[in-house]
Amino acid sequence: MRYLALISVVLCFGAVGRAQDAVFVVNRDTKVASLSAESARNILLGTSVRFDDGTVVRLAVQTTGPIHEQIIRDFTRRSADQFEKYWKKQVFTGKGIMPIQCASDAEVLDYVAKTPGGFGYVAKSSVTPATASLRSASAADVR
Repeated sequence: MRYLALISVVLCFGAVGRAQDAVFVVNRDTKVASLSAESARNILLGTSVRFDDGTVVRLAVQTTGPIHEQIIRDFTRRSADQFEKYWKKQVFTGKGIMPIQCASDAEVLDYVAKTPGGFGYVAKSSVTPATASLRSASAADVR
């Protein structure tokens, strides 16, 4: 199995009583060392279609769940429903290609590991020793 790289982003979402940790993951062969919040937003909204090294972004998003809702709300300033409608409009008008829809962290990890330019997000707890060779950084790096 190809390894994933956690790109210098670990998002820690904490609210009293419910803490959610998420990480962005990228295919190991993609040369991305860090990611700004603006870059993450642009990738999620399809306005950035290439990484700095020229690799085409192959976005995988989750279809439901607290990690999906938090990432979409924090980085796109939309609800999960608004995000889905946004992408349907992009596809209908020919301005974008729908992101790969994944039902679980495992599906995102599998897709990103196998796809050059693969990019997605998962719960931090889903990143295990089986996905060795990962790099990470704190949420303070994503501003």
